[in-house]
Amino acid sequence: MNRLLIVFCTLLWAPVSGADPAPLPEPPIFNSGTDPEIVLKDYPLAVITRQAAFSHHGGPEKKILLANKKQGWIYTIGYASKNRTYRLPSSNYKTMKETDWDLGVRSFTLVFDDDVVIDVIYKDDGKDIGVTAMELQHPRPQRRKIP
Repeated sequence: MNRLLIVFCTLLWAPVSGADPAPLPEPPIFNSGTDPEIVLKDYPLAVITRQAAFSHHGGPEKKILLANKKQGWIYTIGYASKNRTYRLPSSNYKTMKETDWDLGVRSFTLVFDDDVVIDVIYKDDGKDIGVTAMELQHPRPQRRKIP
């Protein structure tokens, strides 16, 4: 009888104690119609996990190792997507959708640390370095001017 009571209490306790974690905030969508500044200001940093990023944005077009040894996932958004057909060594053909690096192409790079997004780097097709979500969400303090 004692064992039956323990099993019953365990089964009753498991659903009660295993409360669902709070839902993650929804990150902005990367598309050509979205203002990059709004995406960078609104992206929830240090909250979105790698799995949540994959579920929301899909797989990255490219994975890279950044200079700070952090993993980056690159998503390119552009106006110049084309279907290209390649002939494989097996004589089969494979068609892939690719983004040409013409005018209008943007890239967003998610930077991961400990399996969460810690920054988002935006770069357009210009020669500039780009801007990051960390810069826009946490601006550097300005020095006070002494009169």
